[in-house]
Amino acid sequence: MQFRKLMLIPSALVVLGAAPARAQDALAPLEGDSLLRSLVAEALARNPTVVQRQAAVRAATLRIRPAGTLPDPTLSVGVMDLLLPRFQFNRSDFTEVDAELSQEIPWPGSLGARAGVMRAAAAGARAEEGAVQRELTTAMAAAYYRLGYTVTALETLRHQRDLLDAAVQISTTRYATGAAPQSDPLQAKLARDRLRSDEFALQSERIAALAAVNALRKRPSGDSLPVIVIDPASVRAELAPLPAQDSLIQAALIVHPRLAARRAAIEQATQSIRVERLGARPDFTLSARFGYRPVLFGVDLPDFFSAFASVRLPIWAWRKQNRLADAARADSTGAAAGLQDAELQLSREVAETAARVQASQQRLALLVDAVLPTARGTVESVLRSYQVGRAEFLTLLSVEDARYRAELEAVAVAADYQAQLVMLRQLTAEETQP
Repeated sequence: MQFRKLMLIPSALVVLGAAPARAQDALAPLEGDSLLRSLVAEALARNPTVVQRQAAVRAATLRIRPAGTLPDPTLSVGVMDLLLPRFQFNRSDFTEVDAELSQEIPWPGSLGARAGVMRAAAAGARAEEGAVQRELTTAMAAAYYRLGYTVTALETLRHQRDLLDAAVQISTTRYATGAAPQSDPLQAKLARDRLRSDEFALQSERIAALAAVNALRKRPSGDSLPVIVIDPASVRAELAPLPAQDSLIQAALIVHPRLAARRAAIEQATQSIRVERLGARPDFTLSARFGYRPVLFGVDLPDFFSAFASVRLPIWAWRKQNRLADAARADSTGAAAGLQDAELQLSREVAETAARVQASQQRLALLVDAVLPTARGTVESVLRSYQVGRAEFLTLLSVEDARYRAELEAVAVAADYQAQLVMLRQLTAEETQP
């Protein structure tokens, strides 16, 4: 079974609160599997990509307050008009010691706009973290159910091998007594050898799936893991109709963090436009100076105090800030187009995933309710006919192989259905709060 690439990553749907409880249960596969829940929790706690995104969120959050804070004041201390050549301090009434304190004050609103840029960047980082968590959850579910499929398929294969071993013995005995042609034991051995080839492939797939699960949770690739065997009949019993596709798409467009990241990029560009526009306004600098004058020839000279106000003249704004504002507008236009593209892509993914889930439901119901009972009944009927000499041994092997392949297909469909269901949930579920 080829598992589709699952690219996205738990809670109830926002816009589906009025949907029937049974329909909502169809989108909550994690709640019924404690092992998968524990694996997802471990992956979210240990995966390096999540740790990286969490660090990016913290870094972006820590930049908000500094961006909205006034520049540091400047303190200048100096001495002026010392007499040369000996740098004499108290020989001239022009000599003084100066201490000056100045503070730059940006144009009103500039600091808020700069903080807004950083705030939007932090919101985008949080959204990216949420998107990564959803992708990781979906990837873990895909690897987990793929592992469950391989383990279940190997169990089914071992049972089939036992049947073929018995068939080889029976056909060999019947051939030895002349009750069956030589082709019967040869056909049985051929079927058993082909089964060994399938076993090698499944063992390889099991190792790969286990390595994928362990890599997502930052464990050695060979770490053992208890896996629950997939029972197609149990999965079939839990099937429930999905909500309407339009409702699923609407939920995804409202809550998915991928779109939240795009909206944050638009807000960041909008705030950047404001920053550059305000940068074309003059900034102010307020200064206060105290001048200490020494005692000169027994005369205590009075000290000086000075105050200044200066203005930055943005005469080159047409070459700098105006162009930077135009660049920010272009970024905003690009971010808006990116949001539209992300909405289209997300809508397509929800529609495709919902269609795959519905198709898997139909296939699983058909396999469990019709194909498997028919295949097993056919095996029993042909076996009775073979025992009384009314059916050929090759026919028995053929129907037995058809039953075996149908059981494998049912397990594969059940595993793929559950993985796709997790993917659909991660596309449409509301963000959980820490």
